[in-house]
Amino acid sequence: MVSATACFLALAASVPVAVMVDKPVTIALGVPEQVRHSTTVLLRMEGVVMRRDAPAMWNVFWEMPEATAQTSVDNLHFVGYVASPANSALRDAKRANFTLQLPAEAVSAIHRQTSVRLTFVPVRKLPEGGVTITSLRLE
Repeated sequence: MVSATACFLALAASVPVAVMVDKPVTIALGVPEQVRHSTTVLLRMEGVVMRRDAPAMWNVFWEMPEATAQTSVDNLHFVGYVASPANSALRDAKRANFTLQLPAEAVSAIHRQTSVRLTFVPVRKLPEGGVTITSLRLE
């Protein structure tokens, strides 16, 4: 059953990985073998779709599914944030790509794991329709 506020959808070529509306969403993401030996790990969020006439911002945490908008960005599990400013000239949704570098603590932890849980937390009310992430990967 799909929730009206947040949902996790099975990964398929044309199906979004995640949809955020007003609650955190946690995604389990496989850790590729080459990433388990890297000193620098990037989280690629591709095909991110949201309306452009309202600002959007969300935080990302690793292995912290209980994270909320009140969880401190000083927390050890904080990866980073994505912010998209409003553009009053553009209302239509447009695809965008974002990249975050995982902190050293997360990199060290995923060297011993085959998957990692990433939690995407809306910091403020997201634009109507929320945010859709089409593709997530670690590299």
